[in-house]
Amino acid sequence: MNHPEQPSAAGRPAPAPQRPEGVADGESAARTTFGEALHEALKAGGLSLQRLHHHLGERGISVSPVTLSHWQRGRSQPEREQSLQAVAAIEVILGLPQGALQTLLTARRPRGRALAVRSPVPEALSRVLSPGAPLEVALGADAYRFNEDLVTLSVQETLTLDDQGCIARYTVNHVVRALRDGVRHLTAHHNFDDPDTPSVQVAVNCGRLEALRFRQEVRSAIFDIGFGRTLRRGETAIIDYTLDIGPRWRSSDHHERTLPVPVRHYLLHIFFHPRHLPSSIHGYYRQSSERAAQDIRPLSLDASHSVHIMPAKCQAGIYGIAWKRHALPAAAAWPPCQA
Repeated sequence: MNHPEQPSAAGRPAPAPQRPEGVADGESAARTTFGEALHEALKAGGLSLQRLHHHLGERGISVSPVTLSHWQRGRSQPEREQSLQAVAAIEVILGLPQGALQTLLTARRPRGRALAVRSPVPEALSRVLSPGAPLEVALGADAYRFNEDLVTLSVQETLTLDDQGCIARYTVNHVVRALRDGVRHLTAHHNFDDPDTPSVQVAVNCGRLEALRFRQEVRSAIFDIGFGRTLRRGETAIIDYTLDIGPRWRSSDHHERTLPVPVRHYLLHIFFHPRHLPSSIHGYYRQSSERAAQDIRPLSLDASHSVHIMPAKCQAGIYGIAWKRHALPAAAAWPPCQA
């Protein structure tokens, strides 16, 4: 969940962690990992990962929010020279004693085939989505771990607009492959263009709806769809669902999908209502949410009042269709609908 940002902790000493009664200093330190200490220091200082990333950038040190998240969760630890420089800078930013975090780093981890496959999704998402993107607003720090144990093979989505020109229904078919053993569900996220969207309903045609969170204040619906079984690494699963949107009166003018990694197949198919047809339609591609549209192509309605795009080579990025007489998106002008 996203929370209001706390004031910057830069230059302000963080409160010292409280040691449990009866536990000696050495015993407490033995039970504390680098990730735990970093997490507690950030919490005590009221600093988000995004703000920490910003403060490091001001010092000329580049560490992505995904990497910072992995450090505090214990999924990885700093090893390279620049990462170790970042740890020293973090101590200063959080007002910690020199070496408070550096002394908790363990020996360099072994590398090779014996290690588990690292998911490409978090780092890929950080390249495609800029800070403050709808997915990050809806999920907070967990946004960069969005479906990190799954890789998308294909996505097919069909949108239906009503007679007011509003997107009324999304139907999505999603084929994924597990990157590790034990994956049980896929999380979907849809961002709506109308802040007055009153409600959503999800019907799962393939899979099982496990949780639905409609957050009107950030114009998002987040829901988990279970596979009905536990996937092993390399296994595939199909998810198929329909998302119905409550009645609205503010017309839609575009739809986008963010694909953090290349996929084999992507199809976006949009049906317009015969009483609310657009005057112009374009398909386009953006490399990231901060980049302007490129590969802009005019589209024409078919006999069913529909248009579609199906890229021959679907690389990572943001794909969309825009309609009416509105200008095509400039950098960061439109929020992508990440699903």
